[in-house]
Amino acid sequence: MKKLFVSLMLVFLVSSFSFAQINKGWDGTKPEVYKGSKNFVFMYSPFVSGSLGAAPSGAYTNFVDTNNFTVTNLFGAGFQYYVTPEIALAIGFNFGNSSWEPKWAGATVKSSGTTFGVSLDGNYHFKALYSVSPYLGLNVNMGSNSSSYEVTSGSTTNKWESKGSSIGFGLNFGFDWYFTPGLSLGGKYTLGMTMNSAPENTFTGGSTTTTLTGPKSTSFGTGIASIMLNVHF
Repeated sequence: MKKLFVSLMLVFLVSSFSFAQINKGWDGTKPEVYKGSKNFVFMYSPFVSGSLGAAPSGAYTNFVDTNNFTVTNLFGAGFQYYVTPEIALAIGFNFGNSSWEPKWAGATVKSSGTTFGVSLDGNYHFKALYSVSPYLGLNVNMGSNSSSYEVTSGSTTNKWESKGSSIGFGLNFGFDWYFTPGLSLGGKYTLGMTMNSAPENTFTGGSTTTTLTGPKSTSFGTGIASIMLNVHF
């Protein structure tokens, strides 16, 4: 997926350069920042700090044990709308579901996991610098994760289940570069705070069920660096 994303970017850049060479009197693409402007957002967050438990659309949380979260990167998608020439509102989502059922000699394993994330952004765009539109904004994000792992060997079945959620707030620093009509490439850094619910792990073996609950946690620190491809229409 990364290779496809990079390949598409190269095609767009070459096309933009060729267009500029053919139209030498052209003074560049102007940012599409006006009331009613709208676009789809495709996001990838390759740089995520571990101090921010749940990232906005583009990443999700999963559990190492009852006390810790780790962050795994995902692609996210969303929609953005300009309510004024300066103010844009955006909503983003990510969703993931996986299952794994290998069969070994004398044992069967069933593993599954579901993740969901949603983010809301409100950004204020400053005066454009040629084809670049810089902005500052606020972010609110929520994430959840649940997973199960079941092992059956003979007549014995053991099952582990985990679930938890988080909510976060952040300050956005970003820009959109309109390199060709209808498309822009954006970069965004989010500095934020995250509050994690107490993650819950449940173990079931035979007729015995044990539940371990980790502590709630709040963190603040360096956050998320994201890359966005915006498709305007």
